[in-house]
Amino acid sequence: MSFRLSPLQLALAITFFSASAQAADLMVKGKITADNGQPVKNAKVHVHGRQQYVYTNAAGEFQLHAASGAEIHIAAKGFNDQFVKVETPDLTVALSKGSIEHLRVSAAGLHHYDLDMAQPASVLTGEALTRRQEPTIGETLKFTPGVHSNYYGPVAAAPVIRGLDGPRVKVLSNGLDSADVSRVGPDHAISADAITTEQIEVLRGPATLLYGSGAIGGVVNLVDNRIPRQMRSPQTVIDTKYNSVANERTAALAHDGSQGEFAWHLDGYGRQTDNFDTPTFTNDEGETLDQIENSQLDNQGLNLGGSWVTQNGLVGLSYGRITSQYGIPGHHHHGEEEASAEEEHADEGVYADLTQNRYGLAAEWYAPVKGIETIALQSAYTDYQHAEVEGGVPGTRFENDSLENRLSIEHSDFQGWHGLVGVHQQQSDFAASGEEAFTPATDTHSNALFILEEKSFGDLQWQLGARLERVSHTPVNSELTMPHDEEEDEHEELLLTKYSATAASVSSGLVWQFVPGYQWSLQLSHSARAPGASELFANGLHIATQGYELGLGYELTDDGDIHFHPDSVEKEVANNIDLGFAKTKGDLTFSYNFFLNEVDDFIYQANTGLTMEQLHAHEAHEGEADDEHAHDDFNVYQYRQADARLYGAEFALTWRFAPAQQLEFFADSVRAELKSGGDLPRTPPMKAGVSYQYQGENWSGQFGLTHYAKQDKIAVDETVTAGYTLVDANVSYDFDLSAFDLTAYLKATNLTDKLGFVHSSFVKEDVPLPGRSLALGLTARF
Repeated sequence: MSFRLSPLQLALAITFFSASAQAADLMVKGKITADNGQPVKNAKVHVHGRQQYVYTNAAGEFQLHAASGAEIHIAAKGFNDQFVKVETPDLTVALSKGSIEHLRVSAAGLHHYDLDMAQPASVLTGEALTRRQEPTIGETLKFTPGVHSNYYGPVAAAPVIRGLDGPRVKVLSNGLDSADVSRVGPDHAISADAITTEQIEVLRGPATLLYGSGAIGGVVNLVDNRIPRQMRSPQTVIDTKYNSVANERTAALAHDGSQGEFAWHLDGYGRQTDNFDTPTFTNDEGETLDQIENSQLDNQGLNLGGSWVTQNGLVGLSYGRITSQYGIPGHHHHGEEEASAEEEHADEGVYADLTQNRYGLAAEWYAPVKGIETIALQSAYTDYQHAEVEGGVPGTRFENDSLENRLSIEHSDFQGWHGLVGVHQQQSDFAASGEEAFTPATDTHSNALFILEEKSFGDLQWQLGARLERVSHTPVNSELTMPHDEEEDEHEELLLTKYSATAASVSSGLVWQFVPGYQWSLQLSHSARAPGASELFANGLHIATQGYELGLGYELTDDGDIHFHPDSVEKEVANNIDLGFAKTKGDLTFSYNFFLNEVDDFIYQANTGLTMEQLHAHEAHEGEADDEHAHDDFNVYQYRQADARLYGAEFALTWRFAPAQQLEFFADSVRAELKSGGDLPRTPPMKAGVSYQYQGENWSGQFGLTHYAKQDKIAVDETVTAGYTLVDANVSYDFDLSAFDLTAYLKATNLTDKLGFVHSSFVKEDVPLPGRSLALGLTARF
């Protein structure tokens, strides 16, 4: 795939700085203090409506460009936020002590903060992100209300939002798709890593307006500074960590700086682990183990970028490279003969060898003409590939070349309405070869138009949005020949034809601040999703799910014959209601949300009742007959469609009962049912947690318990998963040494060494959660 922009996008990128700003800009110099006059260090000063922000220095001072009359948002940990209008170039602001900080959600599209959105949002940043950081995104976010992990071991765990995952949850890097193949199979790791991420945002519920039908369940957006959008004083951060549970050794470095109108960023990391230890358990083969076999990691990453930042806008480029070798738990050797032939590699198991190169472009033009606030362009080209290696020999290979462009135009108030319109284009070339190439090579194209608008009516804010999207999947190998009757050697040609669909989504949200510090929110959305390529065309052995998978486009007869018949495939349509109530000011803050998601033609995997031995066509797939017969007892699963209902609730509370101490409580639950009767598979159980936090001048600490309830609302062929409670604690100490700002921390997880199995995991009986772990880390800033 070649990296290209449309003529309109290229012209905009070239001419971003060809005109001067329409509004009079000021160089604002300010100082942020506490009520007692002491300077506030590291307060974030953000120009509302733009990407620009800076941090205050040790004296509480900052400077940035802002248009006259612009609104500046000031936020600092332990203080109440303030919004200040720019009227003079000199600004002094005193912040009052508070328990909650407004966090900007860049994935929201219209410069919203987490506490003023109709759509529920959670943001993990700063010390909280450091405290929760794990090798996978799913495990990092699993303590967030409404979020669980599908947990394919510590090496591959994707987020589950309100019971939905896979092709219904998009993982983004700075607003653009991560473009890996993690949504094709649960054993495929998300390529993005939280180790050098500054902020992780979670949008719970449909987020299709900006991000497409693949976000019908929600969005996880990882935000970093690889394309700088502000000028920062030179700073380098080095983080090192050792974790006992897997002999983990991690080191990361991030550097930011600027000179004149040029800003740059560099970060890199390396992580190595052995197999993860667990409490003693018995797997599905009757073996007694005390570690997760084949769960080692060896990951490296490098990102660098630079931007030209002026008062009129910015243009930036970035490059990122990830290499990763990670074991795949649950993959077993195919038979005794093969294991014997590869005895010298028996201890290696199956592992993935992953490489990804990603190139990014971002450009923003502020106030190009009257009535237009910002024209913004984002583009990313991703070259992804990974091979699954067994016995030192690459087996199945997965490749995905992806290009994504988003162009948006944000307008100023018109008749009281403020919003943006845009176009969004994605294309990907996916290919797989080898034994587990159960989906044919497919070219996928998506083109969309979207609009987001909002208007305030006193204390009531109304948000509207719509998206029209055209999706097409074109199988590259358009013909598969499979045996219909082995004795007569007759064959049937399965012609895989192009699939296209138009998906329309609309959303309406209300936020009513009926009393200062209290608000109701309501969001109604209608979202459509075209099935993904694997949901349509899957036809083959998938060891990760321990089954043979068939797509929606196939018809399976009772005696095991397969015919391609895509005419009956329907779009998945979700009608979602979200009702929330929140208290956002004071020492006691809380929020709760109730949601109901009615989904027509929900796509799910159903057990056909057949095994691979009964499937006439399976021996024609790539691989030796002995290998195939080793999996004859695997069940045949087919994607099917039926109406479904998902509903549940989320709750979070923070009580600052002393200046340096607070309690936090959270809980969530979801039910996922077929309307015809029965539960959907791998639905997460209810969870609830409580934690105590201390934040002193130099010392900080946290102690918490999280309980996962027993899950007995199960689908056909599922087993009940017992409940368990995890106990975690951490402590950190800040100190100075010469020119270095240092933080030493000790983090303990699963302190009671509790054996826990994750119900949403495909391999729950073979892969429990890690046991007790102690992590020791040191962070240096200079």
